[in-house]
Amino acid sequence: MARRDRRRGASPIVHKAPERKRSFDIPWLTIGAVALISLPVLHEVTREPMLRNHYTDRASCECDYQQGCGRDSASGSWAGPWYAQDPGDRRADDPGAGTCRRSGGSGYYGGYGGYGYGQGRYPPTSVEQGYRGGFGSTGRVHSARS
Repeated sequence: MARRDRRRGASPIVHKAPERKRSFDIPWLTIGAVALISLPVLHEVTREPMLRNHYTDRASCECDYQQGCGRDSASGSWAGPWYAQDPGDRRADDPGAGTCRRSGGSGYYGGYGGYGYGQGRYPPTSVEQGYRGGFGSTGRVHSARS
């Protein structure tokens, strides 16, 4: 039975739990919402678009890239190394689009396309797109194909 105050008509004494301050909840909700929105945006902004050329044979690949050619396990074609899509993003060790490509060259097979191929060497059959992501030495290129 609740204890009554000695004054006449007073209500019984009831102990209430202290109310939580709403001002404590608002910053945590804001931080959570900002993180939920900004992390995918940050991931998208830090990705670097990359390209990789595919060739029908090893000789054509080595014409563009003296080293770094290898078989692509998914398609079975010869593939060169990854390079930055935007020339402004290329580093000193970036191989670029290939060395057999010359602007204004005689081209392969009669001057089509501006490539400097010849003697059984062919231009890339396809160009694969991918993205470089990660930080420092953990950065990897992931193919955009599914």
